[in-house]
Amino acid sequence: MLTVLDAEDPPVHLVLGSDAPRLIEPGRQRLQNDIDDWAHLTASTDFPTDH
Repeated sequence: MLTVLDAEDPPVHLVLGSDAPRLIEPGRQRLQNDIDDWAHLTASTDFPTDH
């Protein structure tokens, strides 16, 4: 923990424990799939800049 606290650029999310990556990966993949599948809708909500 001290290494993280002293880091110049500490992580926003810190995964601790050897089992943690295995446990969080399915959720991360679902999130990425949603981002990819709905990218067109995400972009469509931008405020028009050409006035």
